[in-house]
Amino acid sequence: MQTGFAGLTVRVSPAICFALCVLLTLSAHAQQSPSTPMTADEVNRQLLQRVIDLEAKVKQLEEKQTGPAVIPLAAAATPVAPAPVVPALETPEVEPPTVNEVAPRLKLVVFGDVGAQGYTHVPDTFEFGSLDLFMRARLSEKVSVLGEVLFTAESDNSISADVERLLLIYRQSDYFTASIGRMHTWVGYYNTAFNKGEFLETTTDRPFMYAFDDQGGVLPMQDVGVNVTGKIPSGKLGLNYVIEAGNGRDWYPSDEPAQNNQDRNNSKAINGGLFMRPDRFSGLQLGFSIRHDNLTVPGPAVGETIVTAHAVFVNSTWEILNEAAFVRHSEATGELAETSAFYTQFSRRFRAYRPYFRYQYFNARSDDPVYINASSNTDVPLNITSFVGRFNGPSVGLRWDFTEHSALKLQYDRFSLRGLDSENGLTSQVAFTF
Repeated sequence: MQTGFAGLTVRVSPAICFALCVLLTLSAHAQQSPSTPMTADEVNRQLLQRVIDLEAKVKQLEEKQTGPAVIPLAAAATPVAPAPVVPALETPEVEPPTVNEVAPRLKLVVFGDVGAQGYTHVPDTFEFGSLDLFMRARLSEKVSVLGEVLFTAESDNSISADVERLLLIYRQSDYFTASIGRMHTWVGYYNTAFNKGEFLETTTDRPFMYAFDDQGGVLPMQDVGVNVTGKIPSGKLGLNYVIEAGNGRDWYPSDEPAQNNQDRNNSKAINGGLFMRPDRFSGLQLGFSIRHDNLTVPGPAVGETIVTAHAVFVNSTWEILNEAAFVRHSEATGELAETSAFYTQFSRRFRAYRPYFRYQYFNARSDDPVYINASSNTDVPLNITSFVGRFNGPSVGLRWDFTEHSALKLQYDRFSLRGLDSENGLTSQVAFTF
């Protein structure tokens, strides 16, 4: 209902309309029997004042009836979708996902992979690859901890846990960073650029020369000791150095390769390397390393010298990897055994697709005093990665990143083995991270 007076309009509810009628009736009655005569102007002013007062009361009543805004239960219970996570970029090797914060000081990334594999001389199989928990925590401005725990399937189909890395890191500046603990050795480029998470690698597996030593590999990929690295003042050349000292590798057939708690001898493995990343060629890295250790093996002690060199170019589109290694084993009697290895890998990205090609070569003497012990290790699966001799061949494949954090890989291998029939194999793998 609406009522108006002197150009004013007020919207009222039925209850308020009733109150207004009573008020007007009382006003009319007062006009009919006044004690003192009133002019028309005075009556109008009184009525106008009462209308103003009534408007104030109407406003108060409406506020009481309406009350504060009420949010429906269904709307209040509806969760708000989180913003999509955008991975941070890291050059030159990979584009890892955003690191998850578990606690104010602890960051966590999880890697995993599953797949299927079929080779000429082994049964076809589905396979669980690994579950990799990568953690990093900052303890102070200059001290941090890096940890990596790995769950892998063994040759007897059991799943075992392995502390892949555990390092206490002190970073003074770009020119000096020291770490102590269980680490990946700086033997070549691949072993430090691509760790265990298969999602980081273009291919379904590591090059044969860089197979992990606890999976039949022939180079020391893990060690327990200290590592010092940093930049060398060199202007646009971008020189860096690496120095390592560790327990070295155990070559007894029944022992764990990494000497985690007790070294077999007082000799320590010493490794040194240099690499450069020139400003003029972004994504290019050139480097080499030299490692020496005295090995305790069944029989006479053996001196081991490993020399590696690499030339790689990696950016968001191209991946060109070239590495070579030369291994020399010498006995006190003067006997020498030399091993040579190399691989080359080429790939190019086309949006979500990355086709690739790799050729690799490894050649060790069958009577090598060190590798012959590894070949007799019954704990190592009998596959191509435990073979000692000549091994070479191409691999071709395609990687498809069907989401930001998962990739499907298909790879065909053809390997020639000294004294054995050639191997043909097809591998499919889904690698992911979260």
